[in-house]
Amino acid sequence: MRENHGRQPWVVRIRGGNGVILGSGTLLGDRHVLTCAHVVDRAVGRATAGATPPADRVQVELVRLPRLSARSAGVVTGGWVPAGKEGQGDIALLELSDPVPGRPGAELRRLPLWEKHVYAFGFPKEFRDGETVHAVLHGGTGPANEWMQMDPSPASPGLRVRSGFSGAAAVDNETGYVVGMVVSYYSGPASGRSFMIPVETLLHHLPLLQTWVVGDSSVDRELTSVGGGREDGEVARRTADFFARRFAQNVLVVVTGPPTSASSATVRRAVVLANRQLRPSSVDPAAAERDPSLPPLGSIDLALDAAGKPPRELAARILGFVGSTGPPAGDLLGDAAPRSLLIDGVDESSDPEALVDDVVGPIVDRAADRDLRILVGFRSPAVGLRLALLARRITGLHDAEHLAREHRRRLEARVRGLPPEKPRATLLRIRLSALRAAAREPDPGPLLEHLAAMEQGTDRALHEATALRRELTARAAEHQQLRGLLDAHRARAVAGGLTEHRGIGRSYRQAHDLLWAGPCDLTEAADAVHAYAEAVRGALDDRREGATS
Repeated sequence: MRENHGRQPWVVRIRGGNGVILGSGTLLGDRHVLTCAHVVDRAVGRATAGATPPADRVQVELVRLPRLSARSAGVVTGGWVPAGKEGQGDIALLELSDPVPGRPGAELRRLPLWEKHVYAFGFPKEFRDGETVHAVLHGGTGPANEWMQMDPSPASPGLRVRSGFSGAAAVDNETGYVVGMVVSYYSGPASGRSFMIPVETLLHHLPLLQTWVVGDSSVDRELTSVGGGREDGEVARRTADFFARRFAQNVLVVVTGPPTSASSATVRRAVVLANRQLRPSSVDPAAAERDPSLPPLGSIDLALDAAGKPPRELAARILGFVGSTGPPAGDLLGDAAPRSLLIDGVDESSDPEALVDDVVGPIVDRAADRDLRILVGFRSPAVGLRLALLARRITGLHDAEHLAREHRRRLEARVRGLPPEKPRATLLRIRLSALRAAAREPDPGPLLEHLAAMEQGTDRALHEATALRRELTARAAEHQQLRGLLDAHRARAVAGGLTEHRGIGRSYRQAHDLLWAGPCDLTEAADAVHAYAEAVRGALDDRREGATS
């Protein structure tokens, strides 16, 4: 995809019958165009959304293929999804009067979208030839949570999506794939906030678009079957809470039992209801706000069924989903795992031990640092596999606590009031040894209950150790910033001839002693630095006005 990156030939401009530019669109294949339904409505002179597609045609210009003449286009059969009562939909698929030679159309792709950097090419009224705006994607929003929020990117300071961008492709900076369509923007003062419809939502409303989608689905086929049988309410609530990020938890281990069990059916239901493409239209969009057993729409990036599959196939599946083009390497995944991931049937993989060692383990190792959500599903109690994964996590906790302890020891010489340590790794290692011994007994007693409690406790401890390291890093950065700020204002004072100013000298020494003489309270030090800065500004203003010092 990168050979035309930033110069894609599939950008089109849409005009109304009066020649006014009304929006953008994306050429698909050699004769279809994806855009917003409201752009088409405006182009044919309809002031409100029509339930049926307009009979009139619009003019489509191939702006990146200037040698080709404009073409008329009309809505294809089944290609009209006007904005619903709450704003859902707003999608149109057009067919050109003549095909475009060479099939230069775009490829749509499902990719993890959290904090994805994208750009869009639209046609605001002041730039009829088009303008590129960069943005960063954040959480779901909009009608029925269908949209993704686009915030202005530092890559295009001062530029923002506005009128004329509707229907434009949202293009992933890294791969060049189209990951959504711009649908709206917020016109409030200095906002710059806009919104796009992700590819999976486009497919939910308009399955015809599947023809132009590349890459695998975000859900393995085995996890899409949702029967009408009984479900496990506790598993449903835990899964929904986990992916809704209602608690500080990074890894959730679930024993689902066989595919016919209630727990397994519950996990599959969560996967389907969280997916933007698969969630049934019969499900009330606002139901997740009322029902704690429903996961939020879009909250599971990728759901995999490991049963019968080798570890390298699953690693390749993850890499492919995130857009990586290379084959799995020694460290199969690196930091490639998406923000939220479900892997079920780990114990039924063709090589469960290798799957835990080479795929699940490395992802879990990074879960706390990257604040991932990883649900690991086992069809059986799988005590040996879970103990191996638990041992790995406790080792990671030991390392994280050691790093936090060393960081805290260095920082104690400069900063007071640091958050306390809560070392847990040693105790957890002792309890792990006891669990291993119990697992070798003919009657292990309440082993599974203790194992589940240990898994949860280790996850909490890792989350807290990581949070402590982040807090210590922030305190160290604040201390360094205050030193830099004090030095900068000192340089201003020297340049302004204020070295002999008694009041300023006292103010400087007070701030300097707090930051250099020993451990300080950061709030007190910040107040002293800001007081010195204010004194320097005031003295310099007095000098400019001719007052004596």
